[in-house]
Amino acid sequence: MVVGPVLVLLIIIAYFLYILHYAYKLYFAKLEPLTISEKKIILNNFPVYKKLSNRQKQKFEYRILRFRKDKQFVFNGLIPRQEDMALLLSANATMLTLGLKNYRIPAIERIIIYPDQYFSLINRQDHIGEYNPGLKTLVVSAHHVKQGFKIPNDNKNLGVHEFAHALSFNAIIESSSEARYFKKYIAKINLLFDDKIFIQKLASSDYFRAYGRTNEHEFFAVLAENYVETPEQFQKEFPELYLLMGKILKFDFHQPIANS
Repeated sequence: MVVGPVLVLLIIIAYFLYILHYAYKLYFAKLEPLTISEKKIILNNFPVYKKLSNRQKQKFEYRILRFRKDKQFVFNGLIPRQEDMALLLSANATMLTLGLKNYRIPAIERIIIYPDQYFSLINRQDHIGEYNPGLKTLVVSAHHVKQGFKIPNDNKNLGVHEFAHALSFNAIIESSSEARYFKKYIAKINLLFDDKIFIQKLASSDYFRAYGRTNEHEFFAVLAENYVETPEQFQKEFPELYLLMGKILKFDFHQPIANS
């Protein structure tokens, strides 16, 4: 008669040990450093990496490893070099959060990657990327993610765009001082977006693509793309917006060493 309770106790202990083991692997186990080939991928696809100080590079590399380990990457379809795609996406997220203390983006738990444009069951439309806050899932087309790196200054980077959406939502669900700071300056950007004179200025300029005027959420995502890819031109043409983006991301892509 004692076997039942003992067995239950053993199962509970085994489950508890499993949770401890998983938590250790996830948060405390030593991360293997980036390989030479992985560093080369980062160097070739992220121009800002060359501008970083040695300390910032170490920080960048560690956060890439942490993000890649923490998130679930789901590949749907035939996608070559899946490890490289996971690395590129992890670096995309890390690049946007390099100036932030809270860089893990808990609003993302999984990243689903399709080979190319895919049909979204959520809104019954073809997509190349989307972020679903309810499912904490980011979905992208591998082909279009790669395209975002081919021309480093065309202000079109799918990875940056979708991670920017996730960062905005992350600030909503978090209560940290950094999240409150993020929301404070997003609100200032939204005020500009609601200003008719400012919108006319945007429309008369060809610097930001028209898709950014769809709504305030797309506006911020497009701003993030320009902020990352052409910071010098951004600062010159829209200094007020550039300053606000710097306040939000706490990182200057034009002069990153100043953030050391």
